[in-house]
Amino acid sequence: MNETSKAVKSASAKPLRLALANLGCKLNHAEGEAMKHLCAGAGYELVPFSREADVYVVNSCTVTAEADREGRRLARRARRTGGADARVVIAGCSAQANAERMLIPEVDLLLGNREKLHLHEELAKPHERDEKPEMRVSPIEESLDIESVVLPQFGSRTRAYLKVQDGCNFSCSFCATTIARGASRSLEVDSCVEHADTLLSGGHEELVLTGIHLGAYGRDIKPRSTLSRLVSRLLGIERTFRLRLSSVEPGEFTRELIRVVASEAYGASSSNEGRYVCRHFHIPVQSGDDETLAAMNRNYTAARCASRFDEIAKKIDGACLGGDFIVGFPDESKEAFERTMEWVRESPLAYLHVFPYSPREGTAAIGMPGQIPKNEQKKRARALQELGRRKWAAFVSSQTGRETEVLFESRRAEDGLLTGLSDNYIRVLASGPDEWIGRTVPVRLAPLPEKNGLSRIAARSDALWGEFAS
Repeated sequence: MNETSKAVKSASAKPLRLALANLGCKLNHAEGEAMKHLCAGAGYELVPFSREADVYVVNSCTVTAEADREGRRLARRARRTGGADARVVIAGCSAQANAERMLIPEVDLLLGNREKLHLHEELAKPHERDEKPEMRVSPIEESLDIESVVLPQFGSRTRAYLKVQDGCNFSCSFCATTIARGASRSLEVDSCVEHADTLLSGGHEELVLTGIHLGAYGRDIKPRSTLSRLVSRLLGIERTFRLRLSSVEPGEFTRELIRVVASEAYGASSSNEGRYVCRHFHIPVQSGDDETLAAMNRNYTAARCASRFDEIAKKIDGACLGGDFIVGFPDESKEAFERTMEWVRESPLAYLHVFPYSPREGTAAIGMPGQIPKNEQKKRARALQELGRRKWAAFVSSQTGRETEVLFESRRAEDGLLTGLSDNYIRVLASGPDEWIGRTVPVRLAPLPEKNGLSRIAARSDALWGEFAS
């Protein structure tokens, strides 16, 4: 038994109960699973965040002011649920980049991004409750290596997130990521393969590659590597699985990466037997207007980004392309916003994630002139979101009658139907056995049947029906 385990055991006759809530990106969720795994190994009993616990941990996100608010809200909720004797911790990006705003009375401890992956050790240290939370936040710029934990299984999820990169070398004028995460750091290729093989041996049939700046993978390691080479190495693992990429920057979606994912995508004639890349690519565009992109300090033009999207759509049949957009950026004129709307209309995008601009402390954009009123930001967001809904409905309709594979996640309580995601990101309902849960199943996509009101569900959620394809 290690020293942390002894500390936990000696603190109580029963194991201390720990509840952890994850906010934000897939990378944060991957790290949250690592934190829970290490704490369980140290003797903690893991319980849901809604239950009474001895320790509550909010694995926070600071991408927007709303994300910070959600972290504080969860901490206050934890204090109400756990009572005065519970220990409440805010860990991760909000604590790292925006600590002063997270110093609320309900919180006992703030842990930075370097400290949170040693949560079980930090909790074992002596702690005196004070009027203000204790801060254990070391300078993130001192992080030279990537910390990644080999997980035997990714919680109860059907898909597993594999952390291969952290940090970012960009300096986008709106983004606090570099403040919270530091410089770009990559996990060695052999370690990525080892972690992936361990997760696959635990029963997962989908791996999601995650990172803050995933497209920069490999630039900092020796021998130098690339995301496309990593994809090829991972697909050499002789197991049945599919590989999904999380967000990749427009400038990092190189022609080499397009060539590799096109040759290894679902349905490609040269794809490995039982192993393939999902036809789903999320690319943070942010704006379709060049002046706005320049003010954001993005390293591409709208035309270059459009060219990459068109090339992916042309070379990968059935590809689902998604994008992030920020509206109401400082000095974004109505004409500039309309150029973004037109860019989206003409693009092969299938869905959008739309965010009103959120000022972040420490970023260049917070002091820029021409700040857009919040009501105008919301108006633009609603217009772009509505366009996104129409794009998504059109994409889902275009996939009717096609064959794909669906990873079924669970059975819905309301009607007993299985629910899962196709490789190209469409929600699919089906009637099938429990054995399909956690497995990829070949299906033919069809409109939802009229019976039991399923057509009304389709109108609301844009799901399709999966007919088993042998």
